This record gives sequence, C-alpha cells and structure tokens, in this order.
Amino acid sequence: MKAFLTPTLLAASVASGLWFSSTVAAAPWVDASDIYLRADIQALADAGVIRVPVNTFPLMWSGIGGDLAKVEPELLSPRLVQAFARVNFYYQNAVDNRGNARVKVSGATDPARFQHYGSDYREKGEVKASYEYLGSRVAYKTTVAETYDPQDNKNFRLDESYFAVIMGNWIATLGTVEQWWGPGFDSSLHRSNNARPMQSLSLSRNNAAAFETPWLAWIGPWAFKTGFSMAEKERAVPKTAEWDMRFTAKPIKQLEVGLSWSTLFCGEGQNCDFDSWWDSVAGNAVCIDGSDSCLAEQRRDAGHKTQSIDLRYADTWQDIPVGLYLEHSCENGSDCGSLWGIDSHFGTAGKQFKLFMEYSDTFVECGGKANCFYEDPVYLSGARYYGRALGSTYDSDAQVFVLGLVGQFHNSRGFTSLLRYAKLNKDGTNVATTWAPQPPKEDLLMLELSYRMPVWKGMWSVGGTVSRSEFEVQDNDTNATFFSSFEYRF
Repeated sequence: MKAFLTPTLLAASVASGLWFSSTVAAAPWVDASDIYLRADIQALADAGVIRVPVNTFPLMWSGIGGDLAKVEPELLSPRLVQAFARVNFYYQNAVDNRGNARVKVSGATDPARFQHYGSDYREKGEVKASYEYLGSRVAYKTTVAETYDPQDNKNFRLDESYFAVIMGNWIATLGTVEQWWGPGFDSSLHRSNNARPMQSLSLSRNNAAAFETPWLAWIGPWAFKTGFSMAEKERAVPKTAEWDMRFTAKPIKQLEVGLSWSTLFCGEGQNCDFDSWWDSVAGNAVCIDGSDSCLAEQRRDAGHKTQSIDLRYADTWQDIPVGLYLEHSCENGSDCGSLWGIDSHFGTAGKQFKLFMEYSDTFVECGGKANCFYEDPVYLSGARYYGRALGSTYDSDAQVFVLGLVGQFHNSRGFTSLLRYAKLNKDGTNVATTWAPQPPKEDLLMLELSYRMPVWKGMWSVGGTVSRSEFEVQDNDTNATFFSSFEYRF
C-alpha cells in the first residue's frame, strides 16, 4: 500500500505547482516537444529508475509507467524525487485523460534557423489548435495550423495529426508525427525534428519489456519501430517513398543501444514495384538511367540507404552522474557522419539542471570531395523534406560544438540555453543542383536562450538568439532574433 500511495501523493503535490490544473496530454506516448520532460526521463533512466530504452521518440508511456510503479520514492535523492513526481504526473494524466484541446500562438522576428529537441517555434508566426484523445484501443490527435511567411511556402499545415490503433503490445499509427532518434539533445544524424514530419504509416512496440525466454532475455528491455513515409511533390523525384526501422535495447542498466535503418525508393519516374523495393532493401546494383543493362561504372546501389548506431552509457563518477553518448551514421555503407556528447544532471529539491556538451560532424568526403552526406545522384533532393535534412539541423558539411544547460524550478518555470560554435559548409562548395541547399561557407558563434513560465493558466515562453557570422564571399554579420509563444490547454 505504501509503494502505491507514495508516488500518488508525490504526483498530487507536484501537480499543485504545475501550470496546468487538469489536463496535460492524452497520448500513448511522449512526443518530441518537451525538453524539460525529456531531461527528467533521462535523469531517471540514468539512475536505473526507468529501465526501458528512452532514446526513441515518440517514446511509449506503457513501459515507463510499469517502471514508475515499482519505485519507492523515499529511497531516491531529493532531486530525483522531483523528477520522478513530474514524470509520474505526466504519465497519470496522459493515460487517465480521455481528451483535451489546446491553442498555441507564436511569433518571432525571424524563423528559427536551427531546431533542437523541444524547440519552441519554427516559423515567424503560427497559430495552432489541436484536440487529442486516448481510449483503451484508439488514440487520435487533430491539429490545424496557419503560419505566417513559412520557409517552405506551406501556410496551412496538419503536422502532428495522427490516428493510432492499439493492438495488444503494438501500436499502428497513421499521420504526421515528429520523430527523434538517438541520445543527442541538440541534434541527431538519422532522424530529428529539423524537418517537418512526413506523412507516415508506422508500427511500434508499445511496452518495451524484455523477453521472458532465457535465450533472449539477455537483450534486456527492447523497443522496435518500422514504417513507410511519403515525401513531398516539390522535389527532384516527386512522392519519393521511405521505409525505416529502429531497434533499441538495454542489455545492462547503464547501457542503451540503438540501431536505425532507412531507405529512399520509388517516386515518380522511378521503378516502383516489388523488385525495385527489394533492390533498395538488399542493396542490389542497378543502372542509374533505369535501363536493364549498363556498364559497371554506370551502376549504383538501388535506393538511398542510411544505417546508424547510437550508444549511451551512464554511470556515476565520484557521486556525479555522467552520461557518455555517440551516434555513427552512414549512407550507402560508406559516407559516415558522427555525433558524440557528454552530459550530467545535478541540483536540489527546488532546482534541477541538465548540462551537456555535444559535437556533431557531417563533413563527409567521397572520392576526395565533400558534399556527400544527405545527398544522392538520383534522388537529388537527398534525405530531406521540404529542403531540410531529416537528420542534422546543420545539414551536411558541418562541424558543430554545442554547450547546453537546461534548468527547472518550482511551478513549471524553466530555461534552456545553448552556446553553438559551427563551421558550416566547411569547404565552401555545394552540390551542383538547386534541389539541395546552397549555403555559403560560414563560421558561426550563436547563443540561444529561452525561458518559460505559467501565465493566465497557460504557458508563456520567450527567448531569442544572438549570433556572429564570418563569411568568405560576403560581409560578416551580427544578428539577433526574438520570439514569444503562449499555449493554453483546456
């Protein structure tokens, strides 16, 4: 009885200080929109409180809820008690609510140049309304948004809308759901929120519980996701299809391993049958011009494949929690980018902080030349959606170092700060096609800040960036941006 009452009372006490009074979310998963919730989940995972894999978003609530139910909070440190109470409160509201609506309005002096996990905004202006419902077998969310001066000229959007069916321990989802794969907080090489979410049909494991058979129990808790997506019409090969898969597991408490795979195939003007799909999966060589026979130098691997592995190891060093993580992502088996980072979390019962340092490198050379990552000789738009890479927010040919600090205080107040130093388009050249971005060579130093606080029974966020850019072919530039958003849930 004590094990049940303690987390319930903790969640109730934390709820009194949160900005929402009755509803939080009604979804079977944690989406990729809240960096503060993710910081709490990661802190609990590092401490062994949450045992399921936590580096794939959407992240299913089912496994997290099972782990939370086993916790004895009185054995946790004051800092972890607060993280536990907040996550448990979110979980209880997510599974107990049967529907909620929200409205969010945001405005900025400029569109967001870079997206990080849980970014506050994307365009210069947006009004978004949504309604979300979770039942015992069905979940759905309807979202409509109108944007001002969007970067892709798509003013009206249905992003984040979905319909999901829960079938035993699996969830089938149709919609446009934002994804984030990997342990990075600032960026991710294979899949991040840099691009808007594509229209997808996916199948995901609901509860990441371990196998019961001794032959496979050593894998530990595991999760799996696979799906088909459709790209936009306004690209070199319109309506390109993509198939992706991701598997994550925790063979030991301190280590999480992720394996990701995806391929582009089909599309207008390309073969789109079972044989072409199998060629892209198996990596068979095909003629670039689509003919049945050609010389060896006129052949290429079918499709555009990306394979990634990511690892996160967490432990304590002189009573200080430390996490080490990396991601290695390769396209067509040879063009490889990398990301690595180190993080820690610390604080008291009233203040909690997450500190991380992260480095990513997408400067990849093929045959002595750069401009390889996210590029393809047939699918000239590359692994992108509406001109933005599906992975790194810095696209290709970038080397970026980021120092980040995320803080949380009582009553849902919090801040995020990111200091970036980036070498963008390091070699100063671009792909010889207008279907790929054509950025200049740039050395960038940027400070990004945001702060959130409850206002009028809603959440108000405010922030901005200050940056200094040095170029070779144009004048250096100092720039500042400002944004503000307000979200009300009812």
